[in-house]
Amino acid sequence: MNIDALRLILFTSSFKLRPPLHHHHHRCPPCKGFSPMLLDFYNSCKDDLDIVFISSDRDEKSFSDYYQKLMPFLATMPAFNSEEARQQHIKMADTFQIKGIPTVIVLDAKTGNFVTDNARTEIMKVTDEESKKALVKSWLEKEAVPIDQAEFNTGMSRGPLMKALMFFVNRPVYIFGLYYLIKQGLKYLDELGQDESEGGEL
Repeated sequence: MNIDALRLILFTSSFKLRPPLHHHHHRCPPCKGFSPMLLDFYNSCKDDLDIVFISSDRDEKSFSDYYQKLMPFLATMPAFNSEEARQQHIKMADTFQIKGIPTVIVLDAKTGNFVTDNARTEIMKVTDEESKKALVKSWLEKEAVPIDQAEFNTGMSRGPLMKALMFFVNRPVYIFGLYYLIKQGLKYLDELGQDESEGGEL
């Protein structure tokens, strides 16, 4: 693998659902349906990426039954191994704001910077070798940003108003700037109205 390429992080649980989302050998249908697509994608593009499986399975059998189908992939220490491992997984899920599963996060393998969290949708759309490699190329060319500056859940359907709202939610300092501009604008309009009123009296 090219060490300057990409690292894909595969989440198959939000780690917070009770009872456990994946119990014994049963796994959510979206994860089961997506896994063969991801494996096929990996086999086509493995020179430019690796994949790390973040497991939230609660026992060895659950982990083995699923992971055996993903043998080319790396995996973190399973969450059932220790409370420390479980807490680390929860922290990662919180960091990347995992909302749905499966989720694939793309990072720059060299810097660890964030590229996209919409990889699952993008991978599902590519069906041939050329389009798969074109997708990887687009990730490589995309500007990666530090994780604390990343905009997550970009793959969710959102209108212009929601996108604008999320922009300010993720950048609270801008809210104060916007408030100042609105306040100054209203003050200017008020003064302009007073000037026109005085001019009319003359």
